[in-house]
Amino acid sequence: MRMAPVLLAALLLAPVPVHAQRAGSSRNPKELIKQAEKLFEQKKYLEAAEALAKAHELAPDSRLIYNMARAYDQAGQASEAISYYEQYMTEGDDAQLRKRARSSVDRLRLQQEREAAAAAEVEAERKRLQEEADAAQRRARQEREAARQAEEANQQRLAAAYQDSLSARRRMQVTSFALGGVALAGVGVGTIFGLKAREARSAFDNAATLNDKVAARDETRSNALLADIGFGVGIVSAVAAVLLYPKDVPPPAGQARLISAPAGSGAGVEVRF
Repeated sequence: MRMAPVLLAALLLAPVPVHAQRAGSSRNPKELIKQAEKLFEQKKYLEAAEALAKAHELAPDSRLIYNMARAYDQAGQASEAISYYEQYMTEGDDAQLRKRARSSVDRLRLQQEREAAAAAEVEAERKRLQEEADAAQRRARQEREAARQAEEANQQRLAAAYQDSLSARRRMQVTSFALGGVALAGVGVGTIFGLKAREARSAFDNAATLNDKVAARDETRSNALLADIGFGVGIVSAVAAVLLYPKDVPPPAGQARLISAPAGSGAGVEVRF
């Protein structure tokens, strides 16, 4: 899109101020306008607007203002374009250009409103996504906290189970030791009454009267029975002590496992941490 076609021709015909002629081409408004037109055609709109502004300083013309607005419009600088369009609508004397300026202002303002609405929509979406991210982070923190509390509760349960397993192990050990003691006592009782039964048998063999033989016989039977009972209790207690005594090495803290006890005595749980 070219600049206003009448502008260049009109200004080329306009006289150049004396001070501008003496300053050289860089201060010549006609040369600046030519330069602006070339820049405009090369789509260097901001450079074109700058050249037009310099030309307007040297040779003020409202049409330069309009073309500056067009340059900023093409460069996508809506605010600057609107400002220069409105300035031309105030200062310009070309009715057709004023109409174009008004139309351009309306178009740019509508564009700004749409861009503002789009930006607001983008910002609202950004806030929504941020809120969702924050909510997700809060849920993650809550889940981590719940997991931590569950882990603490689990550790407490494991610690309690570990203590229970140690207590059960100690009870099994105490029971085994007690049965071992009963076994030793039974063997001792069996031995004592066995010796007494042997002595009574010897007395029976050496008895000279019927009454002495009957008494020795009864004593032999009684002592033999007590000896058998003592040895029986001792053997049963010894076997039970061996079976009940824990065979595994006590587990370190933090681990749990199921252990089986002898048939009829139930089962236990060992917990390691």
